[in-house]
Amino acid sequence: MSKEVNNDYWLVIWTRFKSGDQEAFAVLYNHHVNALYSYGTKLCKDKDVVKDALQDLFLELFLHRDKIRISPENLKFYLLLALKRNLIKKLKAGRKVTHEFNESVDFEPQYSIEFKIIEQEQNEEINRKVSDAIRQLPAKQKEAVYLRYNESLEYGEIAAILDITVESVRKQVHRALKTVREIISNQTVTVLFTFLLKKS
Repeated sequence: MSKEVNNDYWLVIWTRFKSGDQEAFAVLYNHHVNALYSYGTKLCKDKDVVKDALQDLFLELFLHRDKIRISPENLKFYLLLALKRNLIKKLKAGRKVTHEFNESVDFEPQYSIEFKIIEQEQNEEINRKVSDAIRQLPAKQKEAVYLRYNESLEYGEIAAILDITVESVRKQVHRALKTVREIISNQTVTVLFTFLLKKS
């Protein structure tokens, strides 16, 4: 399916959803829920809290659909940002401060970056080194890299989610990839990360 056809499809689904079509809402829900849940569980270890936050998020999305002024291609960003805000609100209500949420995140996803490396080099040692290197990054750097490479968000969108400037996001991603490149000694991986650094 071409990008243009794909965009047309989501525009139709979005238009139907905005008019109250429950089937279109189900399509949007099914398309986004797994990625949102995956992201949410990396921000908050309590899966029940994440599930509650997701329920609230999609309920609010449906109830306030006529007030939402975004395009279908921006929906993923909108939902990720809304989920994070919802989780912060719930954690605050549970007497956990925002600082704890941001700084103690056990953010250890399987990055798409890892799969690209593994596809090129079927080597368990490489996989272990990449995973270990990513785990050593500060939480905000992990999240920035995740949003950039797993969720394919723009720097401006990541900045809004992390509540920092676009320049700070660029620096976070650059430092993260530079750190991982320095940790890993394998030449193939180093070449890949050099390419990614140029891209960022």
